[in-house]
Amino acid sequence: MTATAADVVRVCASDELAPGEMRVASWGRLPVLVVRLEDGSLHALVNRCLHQGAPLSAGQLGHGSTGAGGVGDYRPDESVAVLRCPWHGYEYDVRTGCTLFDPNRRLRTFTVIDRDGLILLMS
Repeated sequence: MTATAADVVRVCASDELAPGEMRVASWGRLPVLVVRLEDGSLHALVNRCLHQGAPLSAGQLGHGSTGAGGVGDYRPDESVAVLRCPWHGYEYDVRTGCTLFDPNRRLRTFTVIDRDGLILLMS
């Protein structure tokens, strides 16, 4: 199926994507990764790392860290949901698609909703 501006793409049934899980879908020719975070929120990003195109769906979900005490003193920050690339460890903020090391580098994001028992990608 080729997505156009008015399309809606069905990803899965709502109960098939639990908190902390990911699901791969397609938006036209683009691979998309849909993520339900522990808080229940849904997010969708291109399923390719900016570095060398690794499938982020093979990566790990976790939490970010802050350099609260200066360089080398990193502390967990539960407010940042992170997706780590499986190949070289690039880290992305799941909510924004931005890399943690440079907020100007970001993955394309998509609108994703939970409606009538279905998870849907929308334009």
